[in-house]
Amino acid sequence: MKTVEYTHSKTGADEGKRFVLTRMDAFSADKWSRHILQAAIRGGARVGADLAEAGVAGLASLGIEIFGFMEEADLDRALDRLMQCIALRPDPAHPETTRAVIATDFEEPETLGLVRAEAFRLHVGFLLAAAHQLFPVVAALLGDTAQEKPRSSAA
Repeated sequence: MKTVEYTHSKTGADEGKRFVLTRMDAFSADKWSRHILQAAIRGGARVGADLAEAGVAGLASLGIEIFGFMEEADLDRALDRLMQCIALRPDPAHPETTRAVIATDFEEPETLGLVRAEAFRLHVGFLLAAAHQLFPVVAALLGDTAQEKPRSSAA
């Protein structure tokens, strides 16, 4: 599984805390994403049927704003699952040691939001990056001439 480290750098009580974010396996991430999309649809989000069945790819195209459409119970389940992917490195002297995060690891609510956002990006970011790389190729194959062409700069 892919892991990334996030060090909280904002001034405050949580400054310097180090978190290890681990991406869910593909099956779990797909299930998590589909459940989020279905909950958002029930909450009023306008999502096409294809996108709703697209799992992580569909979620990636909508972004973290999708959580705003969800009922509280569905949102709590989705965020709890995301939090299972986050661990804390509690002791800088022993960086190999990690443990699951607990509520008291976050002294400031903003830190919790930032760490969750990083975990969300870890799960959907690779799909967005692939889409951005693929789009010019698809446009060229489709003969899309409306796409802005790179400009050369005259120095």
